[in-house]
Amino acid sequence: MSIVASGCGASGAANTPVTYVAVRGGTIAFGMSQSPTGCNPHTPTGDTLGTRMILNAVLPSPFYVSSSGAPTPNPNLIVQSELVSTMPETIVYTLNPRAVWSDGVPITASDFEYAWTQQRSGRSAGDPAVSSIAGYRDISSITGSNKGRTVTVIFRTTFADWQMLFSNLLPAHIMEAIGWNPSCSTVSPSIDLSGGPFEITTVSAQTITLADNPNWWGTPPNARAVVVHIASSSDQLAQWMNSGYVEVAQPGTVTPAFLSQMTSLPNVQTSVDTSGTLLQLEMSSGPDALLPPDVRFAIALSIDRQALVAQQANWALPSIQVANSQIYVQGQVGYHASPISSSDTAIPAAPTTTSTTLIGQGGGVNFPTTPVASQATALMNASGYLRSAGGTWHSAFGAPFTLHMVVDGSDPWVASAALMVQSELEALGFDVAIYTVNSAARAGVVLADGFADMALLSRSSTPFLSDALAWYTPLLGPPGQNGSENWTDYTNNQFDQLLESASQQLNPDAAAMTYAQADSQLWDDMVSLPLFVEPSALAWSRIIGGVVPTPRSDSLLWYAQFWAVRTPEPTNNTTPSLPGQ
Repeated sequence: MSIVASGCGASGAANTPVTYVAVRGGTIAFGMSQSPTGCNPHTPTGDTLGTRMILNAVLPSPFYVSSSGAPTPNPNLIVQSELVSTMPETIVYTLNPRAVWSDGVPITASDFEYAWTQQRSGRSAGDPAVSSIAGYRDISSITGSNKGRTVTVIFRTTFADWQMLFSNLLPAHIMEAIGWNPSCSTVSPSIDLSGGPFEITTVSAQTITLADNPNWWGTPPNARAVVVHIASSSDQLAQWMNSGYVEVAQPGTVTPAFLSQMTSLPNVQTSVDTSGTLLQLEMSSGPDALLPPDVRFAIALSIDRQALVAQQANWALPSIQVANSQIYVQGQVGYHASPISSSDTAIPAAPTTTSTTLIGQGGGVNFPTTPVASQATALMNASGYLRSAGGTWHSAFGAPFTLHMVVDGSDPWVASAALMVQSELEALGFDVAIYTVNSAARAGVVLADGFADMALLSRSSTPFLSDALAWYTPLLGPPGQNGSENWTDYTNNQFDQLLESASQQLNPDAAAMTYAQADSQLWDDMVSLPLFVEPSALAWSRIIGGVVPTPRSDSLLWYAQFWAVRTPEPTNNTTPSLPGQ
């Protein structure tokens, strides 16, 4: 559930209501707090929210993610995309015959083929550094016909989430000359040629200008330009909105100060909703892990997730719930809330090495949301650990048992939750040492390399459930390579088979059942403890029309083509508004 609030200003009884009407032209100022980090969003350095956000307004994709979080065909690039065969899986894209790059070169099958050849193989000596090989590794061939306007993609292995592929296409004729991984720390007008309604014209550390693309073949954008301003914080974004320096603002992190200021401003609307970012505690789960399953369960049963949500998230969005899935996130299609409360959940009376009795049957995971101290104690005792009254856990020989937790300090939600998680664990006898790093990826690497027992970080989800291939399996490669984020080093052949089967299942209902089985397997092994989905916020002035929040994707600026400046309409003006305004 999302919340949309409008700031209210005082008005006298004699005031005449003002009607605003959208007009073509003008420049819109947009503020965001995530800086682009590269010019190729498909490389490890460029695969960040800031880069993808900007390039969604520029680079073409066969499908974009709608405001509801669903993959949707982009008619400006493809006239049709069709699954024409399942043995082997064959997709035929018919490209818009008018589609061209901003330098006038047609967008053709060669651009699709270039994307595939760079991202299809495992990373080894001489291979390009890529953000992920998922899906591309399953393709056997790409051929063009009809002067390159028809693209036929044949898979060697079925891949159900084929709609996620070829997003943010890069111009092959440019990239082949300069290389897949150019040396750039932000977006570039000369590399990121436009295949969309806007093109990048100027770039600096704090400002990026998106102007209307003169070679755009689709409906012209309402605004002549969108000037993107990079803020240092959510507080600065709030100041910019208050002063009118920007007219649309999306903070990377929602803060109480930002929300209170936005909702108090007259003529400003604020939308708060669940994002696609899940905060969770990941635990070392590989064959050589220092945390066996019973200890991982004891840790999970010592954390008050309900209190975490209440204190950390519900102030921003009361509808945020305790997460009950390690694959789905709240707000995503297919997510189901737990059907029963934690107080009704059956807890095993004796410790077990497998804890399926903690998992409810019937579509929802019913793992306790509040601590169960007796069960945590039994599991620790069974693992050979002792605790004196009011003391901390130690081995039978008196050696202290210390949990080393690495934390992504770049995410304020994570940083704030870390102190509460530490306090809750210490209350039940766990000694917790916190190490803070500057990114989720870095926190994951520290965990994967064995320098920590747990990692508190967030994961960004998409509408495509095959994302879990990267999160919990070694199928893409070692952690940190080819898009693999299996920071826990979890290895389970049965789970791998379930997840691979789900990712290959073209029937979405059958796939959902298999993903649910895989999710239960993760809970059986307590690979990670999902906490809550982070909230997202967007604020915009009433003088800007056509703004569409996209809380569960990075496609906000794809919709900027529909943004329009609105001006007061004289009472005798009958000029119709722009479509969609």
